[in-house]
Amino acid sequence: MKTLSILPVALALLCSSYSAPVGAPVVASETTVTKVTNGECFSFFRTHRQGKGITATWGTLSNNNITEFVVQQTYEDPTDPYATWANLTPAVSCNGDRSFKYTDPTVFPGFVSYRVVAMNGLSVADVSDVSTEHIVKH
Repeated sequence: MKTLSILPVALALLCSSYSAPVGAPVVASETTVTKVTNGECFSFFRTHRQGKGITATWGTLSNNNITEFVVQQTYEDPTDPYATWANLTPAVSCNGDRSFKYTDPTVFPGFVSYRVVAMNGLSVADVSDVSTEHIVKH
């Protein structure tokens, strides 16, 4: 009889919420970002499939006051202001170069969108455009 009372509770827990695919990458944090400037930092931003991952490349017009770049990912609608963007780690430090690259080795089937946030210390200096890739299967 105890088995019958546990079964509905277990089923309810399994079906109650779904937030990410099984085995989703662990991320440092999730951030809501509002664009401070209008693309004044980025000259280009693009993504492409590379092996089983996605590689993001971007260039800057000026690295003035930029300390690092944080690559963000979402499987939600990127135009939704309430979409959750996950910070991928590690952040890319700004070393004076004009072009940068980050490879996300773990992606899951579906539409996955990326953007890059240029950081000025603890504040946001600029946010790149969004690039979306459609992953059919591995």
